[in-house]
Amino acid sequence: MDSEMVLAFLPGAAQGITSVVLGHPLDTAKTRMQALGPCAGRSFPRTMWNMARVEGVKSLYRGVTPPLLMSATKRSLQFAIWDLFRRQQEQQQQKQQEQQQQQENNDNGNSITTSSSYVIHCLSQTYGWIGASPFRAGAFAGAVGTLIGCPMHVIKIRTQFVTHNETRNAWTCALDIFRIEGLKGYYRGFRYQLLKDTLFASCYLGLYDVSKRWLQGQYSPAWGTGVADVFRDASAPQLAFLSGSLASMATWTLLYPLDTIKTMAQARGVGVFRGGVSIPHGVYGSGGMVGWMSVRGMYRGLGASLVKAGPVCGAAMVVYEWAKTAADSRRRRVQQQRCGFDKCGQ
Repeated sequence: MDSEMVLAFLPGAAQGITSVVLGHPLDTAKTRMQALGPCAGRSFPRTMWNMARVEGVKSLYRGVTPPLLMSATKRSLQFAIWDLFRRQQEQQQQKQQEQQQQQENNDNGNSITTSSSYVIHCLSQTYGWIGASPFRAGAFAGAVGTLIGCPMHVIKIRTQFVTHNETRNAWTCALDIFRIEGLKGYYRGFRYQLLKDTLFASCYLGLYDVSKRWLQGQYSPAWGTGVADVFRDASAPQLAFLSGSLASMATWTLLYPLDTIKTMAQARGVGVFRGGVSIPHGVYGSGGMVGWMSVRGMYRGLGASLVKAGPVCGAAMVVYEWAKTAADSRRRRVQQQRCGFDKCGQ
C-alpha cells in the first residue's frame, strides 16, 4: 500500500480504536438499555453492575471485535475524506486568489468552454461546495462510512443485546445472522444507519471544527488570559479534548432518539408500518402516538452516551490530532526527500 494512503488513513484509525477501547463497556450498557435487553436497569451504572454480576466482567466487552475492525476502517475512511475536503478547500481558496489576480492582468483574454471542461468545472464547484463547510464535508464522510459500518453495527448490537447463553461471541453471531437472514441481515436498519451516520458525522465534525476555531479565538493573546499559549496551537491536546468533548456531547444530546430507533431496528427488528415509516417495536406508545413515556424511553441510556461522549471522545480526538500531526510531519519529510532527489537528477 502506498505510504501516502497509509498516512491519510492513520489518524482516523487511531481515533476510532481509542474510542472503542475506552468506551465499549458504556456502549454495551447503552445498547442493553435502549433495546430493553437482559440485565437492563434504569441507569447505566446499574446496567453495568447487573451485567458484571450475572454474566461476568467480560460481558461488558461483548461484541468488541466488530467495532474494533469497524473503527479501524470506517473512522479512517471518514476522517480521511473529511480532512481531504478541508485541505483541498484551503488550497482552492489560495488558487482562487491567484486566479483573480491573473484575470485582472488578462482583460483581453478569450476563453473557450468545451463540454468536458464544463463537466470538470461543475465537479470542481460541487467539490468546493462540500468542502467549504465542515458540516457538509462531515455529512458526506458519514454517508460513505455507512457502507462499511452497517454490517459491523448489526453484528455488534446483536452480540451486545443477547447473553452468552444465546451466542458465544461476535463471530458466532455473524454466522447466525447469515444462516437465518442471509446477506441482507447485515444491512438490517440500513436507512436508519445511513440517516444516523450522515447527521451524526455532520454535526460532530462540524461542531468540532467550529469549537476549535471558537476556543482559539476566545483564548487569543488579545484577551490577556493566562491560558492563551495553551490554546494557540491548533493541535494542542487541551484544545482537541475540549472541542471533541463539547462537539460529541452536543451531538448525542440532539440526535440520541435517532440512535435509539436505529438500535432497536437492528437489535429487535422493525415493527408495523405507521404513518408511512417503519418504526421499531417499543418506540410508540398506546394508540400509535408518541407519548411522554415513549419520548423518555427514546432517551434511555443517554447518560452512558454522554459519559462516553465527554472524556472518551475528547481523549480520542487528542489521539487523532497527535496522529494527524505525526502523519503531516512524515508527509512533509517525504515530499522534501522527493524534491531533493528531483534536484539531484537534474
